[in-house]
Amino acid sequence: MIFIIAFKNVWRNKVRSLIVIIAVTLGLAGGIFTASIITGMVEQKIRSGISNEVSHIQVHNPEFLKNYESQFVIPLPDSIAGIISKMPFVKAVCVRTRLTGMAASSNSATGIQIVGVNPALEKKVSSLFMAIPDSNGGYFTGSRKNQVVIGRKLADKLKIRLKSKVVIRFQNPDGNLTEAAFTVNGIFQTANTAFDETNVFVRKRDLDQLTGTDNGIHEIAVILDDIDNIPVTETALKNKLRGLDVENWMEIRPDMGMITSAIAIEVYIILGIILFALAFGIVNTMLMIVFERTRELGMLMAVGMSKSRVFRMIMGETIFLTVIGGICGMMLSSFLVAFFHQRGIDLSAFSKGLGAYGFDPMIYPFISRELYINLTVMILCTGVLSAIIPARKALRLKPVDAIRIE
Repeated sequence: MIFIIAFKNVWRNKVRSLIVIIAVTLGLAGGIFTASIITGMVEQKIRSGISNEVSHIQVHNPEFLKNYESQFVIPLPDSIAGIISKMPFVKAVCVRTRLTGMAASSNSATGIQIVGVNPALEKKVSSLFMAIPDSNGGYFTGSRKNQVVIGRKLADKLKIRLKSKVVIRFQNPDGNLTEAAFTVNGIFQTANTAFDETNVFVRKRDLDQLTGTDNGIHEIAVILDDIDNIPVTETALKNKLRGLDVENWMEIRPDMGMITSAIAIEVYIILGIILFALAFGIVNTMLMIVFERTRELGMLMAVGMSKSRVFRMIMGETIFLTVIGGICGMMLSSFLVAFFHQRGIDLSAFSKGLGAYGFDPMIYPFISRELYINLTVMILCTGVLSAIIPARKALRLKPVDAIRIE
């Protein structure tokens, strides 16, 4: 009964109540939408990084990871890849050769990371081939020898284009310096300009033919059917592949792992600050209501309404204002997130700056269900905490003194 009265009291001054509700709605919707943009950027960075750069899990020779020296290869890589491919949750496996070298054109030269791949297997693990526009060639098309696929940033740095020749130099496992001219077959462009500038992809068989030896396998990349299955699969691989180093994507790219860990905290901090600021507005409004209704509250207590019921009534009014605004805010934010998740937010004007940190200029906002559930609890807590001061103010009223106030 007391909460029905409290709900009706909320609408006694419709203008003031609507102002508070609108303030909570807009503040909360703005905060959630901002959080969704940040979350969307990070989710895209992680998906792109896993798909194009690191995969879910990688296997290496422990010695190779210390200085990336080419002689430290994985023993029996095809056998190991076969074992991994038969494990639960594993979607695809590929093997790679990694060599440190240099790329040179007639205009410039720079250090690079040479990745020797089997294109057919690589396509099952990496979506890099999809980052090559039709106007920029393809991903090892045809059977021509010494094809190379490079990043747009590297192409610009070397001042080369599609079908240009680029000289690649590297040291084979025997310590001999090898160099050869490669033809640019494709130019990819990912969200990470640093990756585009330092990595080139060639067929492993071309590397082996140039050196006359098997350059070995330095890396086995594993893609799972779901990112949530990484812990179980990683543990199983470590038990099976003793003597080899098994790492997940967060260990391979600690910067991405750190962003993932920090983003949730950042989102809750943003929403916490907004709710904290809104709480002051709600407290101020409810204190005004208590002050205006001092005589009324005094009469209610004089005719027998207990102070505890007055306390619950004021608490109820404050919570109703907060919850109504909170629900409207979450509904509005849900619409905004859904709308822009479909259409995206184009920040191409800032593509250079975003690319330097590996973020895509086209952002698709995203918010998890977990956040909405936690946010509901936060809104209820805000309402309860905001109600305490006005309700305590009402408790201090003395019926006799309150009735005399005009």
